[in-house]
Amino acid sequence: MTKFLKYAVIPLLLGFPVAIIAYRLELWSMGTSFQIIKLTGFISMAVLLIAILVAIFALVKKQKDLAKTCAVVAVLVALPVVGLSMQAAKAKSLPFIHQVSTDTVDLPKFKVIVALRGENSNPLDYDSEKLAPLQQAAYPQLQTIVSELNVDAAFAKAVDVTNDLGWEIVAQNKDSGMIEAVDTTLLWAFKDDVAIRVQMTDSGSKIDLRSISRVGMSDLGANAARITKFITAFKLKD
Repeated sequence: MTKFLKYAVIPLLLGFPVAIIAYRLELWSMGTSFQIIKLTGFISMAVLLIAILVAIFALVKKQKDLAKTCAVVAVLVALPVVGLSMQAAKAKSLPFIHQVSTDTVDLPKFKVIVALRGENSNPLDYDSEKLAPLQQAAYPQLQTIVSELNVDAAFAKAVDVTNDLGWEIVAQNKDSGMIEAVDTTLLWAFKDDVAIRVQMTDSGSKIDLRSISRVGMSDLGANAARITKFITAFKLKD
């Protein structure tokens, strides 16, 4: 039993990183990686339960070495269990959406980026009646940026902020006030698309953003976090 627990820890700890690396190397699909992670979680729970039961048995029998081994195994296999539990809790608390916008009526439109998204990307359609209430309830901070800067200065600032955040600008048109960019996530290297629209107002300018994931039905709040980061950076930038 001790050998089994020791050997079981290795593949369980490697399940998550292997799933990510294999997906990034295009060895298999995202769906396969997620299934591996899910399976790793279930097996980890089983091994964790076994380790705890064996540890209790060892303590009763006063087998300290066995108890220590089981305790170490329990701690190690608890890592993927805790990680998956946190992700599940986060997913449950957030709306099941994969795009957000500061303007849910007249969304900033993608043009150049459409050709880069690929056939299997999430559609760019937006059901305002269904999605807007979900977004506004979960992410009330996603509001149009109102600025005293004239439209040219606001556009230049928006470009600077986009670059500062490390997003890849694929198109910018000062005349239309549109900026299109791609943000590649650190862990999975997912490519999410961002449209930024700068418009003139009577008192200066306003800036709206739209962010959408190319893959996945739920973004776990990633798109809202991205826009929030831009809004904060824009307001703080001199």
